[in-house]
Amino acid sequence: MTLKYRGISYEAATPEVHVSEEVIGRYRGAFVVRHVCTDEHPEAHIDGLKYRGAAVL
Repeated sequence: MTLKYRGISYEAATPEVHVSEEVIGRYRGAFVVRHVCTDEHPEAHIDGLKYRGAAVL
């Protein structure tokens, strides 16, 4: 998907996250479900990122 901000076009980076459901109990006859992320991804850092002309580390 191509996005545009202040006249500059860029591609959106959407990470793919795998989520599983885990039943943790019952409440008033209904199952209580918790959503758990199954992938462990380190924080992604974009090299060369600038904010108002200053490099962001």
